[in-house]
Amino acid sequence: MNKNKLLLSFSGGRTSAYMCYFMMNVWNKRHDYEMIVVFANTGREREETLEFVDKCDKYFNLNLVWVEAFVHNEKRKGTTHIVTNFKDAERNGQPFEDVIFKYGLPNQNAPHCSRELKAQPIKSYARSIGWKKYETVLGIRTDEPKRLDWVSKKKNKLLYFAEVLEVTKSDVNLFWSKQPFDLQLKSYEGNCDLCYKKGLRKLMTILKDKPELADWWREMEQKYEMFTPESRMKKAKPPYRFFRDNMTIDEIIEESKLPFTPSIDESQLIDKYKQMSAFDNYLDSNGGCVESCEVY
Repeated sequence: MNKNKLLLSFSGGRTSAYMCYFMMNVWNKRHDYEMIVVFANTGREREETLEFVDKCDKYFNLNLVWVEAFVHNEKRKGTTHIVTNFKDAERNGQPFEDVIFKYGLPNQNAPHCSRELKAQPIKSYARSIGWKKYETVLGIRTDEPKRLDWVSKKKNKLLYFAEVLEVTKSDVNLFWSKQPFDLQLKSYEGNCDLCYKKGLRKLMTILKDKPELADWWREMEQKYEMFTPESRMKKAKPPYRFFRDNMTIDEIIEESKLPFTPSIDESQLIDKYKQMSAFDNYLDSNGGCVESCEVY
């Protein structure tokens, strides 16, 4: 009898890592699903993220699959994948630039980087091993309700970690405080090093500490700011930028030199009342039967 299948999408962050551990080593003891864990490397991950992913794989026995985007420049042929590993994973941004070369600079109006660098390679890998019917599990917590997109869940066959376990940032931090290793980044430094989806305060804080991270993003802006892919001919006009309000990376650097309140590192914050094991939340999770019982 074929088992139901779950694909755990490991982003490289603390919550996502905790999700992979919990689903593989706790939850699945009761549910017996066939599971795989996949990490999609964009080429702009911090080295600390790659080291953390590798440690999680080895310590928690995740049997992790590393993939990167393989972009086909011909029309009507979508992005597929290549399988890589910690040692050979790209660190120079090449997969990201391959996507830019075909689709242009991504930004809030054209957010194709997540699609082409993460979603498509992961789907391509699943197809390559014969998986057709499966759910993709994403590490979104209970205290992140704005990230719970129920339309996308149905369309893309997603399962959110918040549906499985009532878990908050504090719970995740508590879990990592008890492990022999942790992600060696501040809470605002994760994912692609200067992802345009980060708020301006986070970008300014990062650039104030590490202005050298701007080099690759500046190079991409200069190379591709006037490039309009065919798919955007009717929708936008150059010059294009990564960041909100059409800011250049150098304008953000200049902003970071002015007085501002920097982002705070929330990776060590644990609510004082959190005395229980993080897994006790699993024992207390319910199907909606709380103080009152509603008809809907």
